[in-house]
Amino acid sequence: MAEIVVEIPEELEQKIREFKENWSQVALRAIELRAFELELKRSAELRRVFIEAIASKSKLSEEEADKFAVELGRKMKKGRFQQLKKQV
Repeated sequence: MAEIVVEIPEELEQKIREFKENWSQVALRAIELRAFELELKRSAELRRVFIEAIASKSKLSEEEADKFAVELGRKMKKGRFQQLKKQV
């Protein structure tokens, strides 16, 4: 596993020392959540490009292409959500 170093202000260090918490795990989960958010954002952009490509080269209507892309996006999100759920 890769290792990263996070610098925090002294005030925050004093606050978190009060609690018995695995702060490495907390940071890991925060990073995973942010990566997931970025993947969703990227997948939204990929969906848009995909819709445009389908609409331009297909006999599907734009509405049909939108529905197809939305369903594809849902399946992608569900799959990624299941992956993250298994890690918890």
